Amino acid sequence: MNWLATAVCAFLLMSIATTIPALAEAQTKWQGYLVDRGCADSVREDSDPSTFVQNHTKDCALMPNCRAKGYSIYVISPERKWFDLDKKGNELALTLLKASKRRVGFFVEVTGIQKKQILKTQNIKVIDKPEAQ
Repeated sequence: MNWLATAVCAFLLMSIATTIPALAEAQTKWQGYLVDRGCADSVREDSDPSTFVQNHTKDCALMPNCRAKGYSIYVISPERKWFDLDKKGNELALTLLKASKRRVGFFVEVTGIQKKQILKTQNIKVIDKPEAQ
């Protein structure tokens, strides 16, 4: 019976040890414009790509060459910054774009964990653009 208690305790300790790092990585939400990475790369260094990202089309984002590179979001507020989506984020973005009736200006909210300039995406959805932007 002692070996069973020891095994259960060992299992619980291992479970806790693997859960703690995941808890330290809190999910955050970012709001910005969804753009395919090919187009994002072409304007990434512009001082103000706002007009471009607001008018970027669904047709462009779904072109085979564009979608193959993946997707990025351009966050306007509080600071102007680009983030690339991870593999799951790219899959979610592609599904979102295909299903949407919207033709231009995909303002989205991405939920996930930031790893440098990449968002480990859990969820992505189209939202209304705030008036201040």
